[in-house]
Amino acid sequence: MRFSEITPHSFRNLSSDPVFLGPGLHVFAGENGQGKSNLLEAAAVACGQRSFRRARPSACAPDGESFGVSAEVQRDGRTEHVRVEWSRAQGRRYLRGGKSATFREVSELAPAVFLAPEHRELVTGSPEARRRFLDRLVIGWRPAAGDDLSRYERALAERNALLSHAHGRGPGDGELETWTEELVTAGAAVRRLRAGALSEWQADFEPLARDAGAAFAEIQAEYPSGSETAETLRARCERMLPAERRRGHSLCGPHRDDLLFTRAGRPLASEASTGEILRVAALAKLAEWHALARARGVAPLFAADDFDAGLSRAAVDAFLASLPPAKQAILTTASDPARFKARAQVIWIRAGRALSAAPAVQAAGV
Repeated sequence: MRFSEITPHSFRNLSSDPVFLGPGLHVFAGENGQGKSNLLEAAAVACGQRSFRRARPSACAPDGESFGVSAEVQRDGRTEHVRVEWSRAQGRRYLRGGKSATFREVSELAPAVFLAPEHRELVTGSPEARRRFLDRLVIGWRPAAGDDLSRYERALAERNALLSHAHGRGPGDGELETWTEELVTAGAAVRRLRAGALSEWQADFEPLARDAGAAFAEIQAEYPSGSETAETLRARCERMLPAERRRGHSLCGPHRDDLLFTRAGRPLASEASTGEILRVAALAKLAEWHALARARGVAPLFAADDFDAGLSRAAVDAFLASLPPAKQAILTTASDPARFKARAQVIWIRAGRALSAAPAVQAAGV
């Protein structure tokens, strides 16, 4: 899969001119604040994904009211047109070939993996960030699993609503028991899916980590809750119910799970350097690309924002050498891209507009 064209419409600071892309590696270069990350974010939206910056849709619209992104997708020898629109009044809308589509249809048509500096939170961030990563692996591995994730989210919301109004046992206990059982059944399914998707991902992450050097060879990622059964979760819910009534929300289940990154048995976040953490995040996303490609039977887009920020020259070279065999890869950089010209098409971004050559002020070295 690759893009041949991306056209933003009132998206952040980007020009509405189409950006044309070919196969292979592309490097978008420019000073900070010129629109490089915005263009990558527009590409993510066109792939049926949310912002990798976790930005609200209104933040992507200059007027806070609406935006759109159109794209031409080359897939299996054919060209398809997709468009994503968002408005405060109507929310998000997907079109494929001019006809209404679902986000799942668009994401399956245009599979992609995005890497950004924000993904260091896989190691240093909250458990919520790692749960999002796990659930992205699940959707990539089994797209229909989105129904299981939604089922659990609904059960959790309904159960929390009952708990927030519960003070001791009362007329609502029967309904609470019903939603507890639904949470247990759906939660066990989510954990099985997460464990299965993680196993697929580990099959790629572990050799990538070994190839990255001795400092990474001992890194492990574990999902301790993946082995828990429905019976274990049910018993835990029964044991925690008094505390849940006091606090007004569910205290056990997949929404509280974590993915643990360790090295030689110690938490990675507490001992790894900034450069190592960035490298691990990159390895994690590269492994995600390989797992997604295997599951979908097609080479997804790979894109990395500020891919060389905080990395040594040797680490940058190692990252470039490890890029997956995608039909198209898009990187952004705020550094001088001269050393990438032999292997990539370099496109400059200035004031939200893509340029075929370096802006005159930068070419002059100012």
